Amino acid sequence: MSFPIKFKEFAKDPVKAILFLCLIAIMYLYIDNKMVYVKQIEKLEIRTEKLENQIIELQNKLLEAVSEN
Repeated sequence: MSFPIKFKEFAKDPVKAILFLCLIAIMYLYIDNKMVYVKQIEKLEIRTEKLENQIIELQNKLLEAVSEN
């Protein structure tokens, strides 16, 4: 796999070279950020399911306590 821009082109115009490298860095950070969001969403979905189960258990206990009286 060859790099699309040669070093000689970078040497001729260093501003474009820096902008190109900044663009690559921004793309990497954007993709990495999206992956972090996906992982957070998955963890929160699991947590939500656990909390829903706890709510159901507490509601059942409450109904049992109310029905006993």
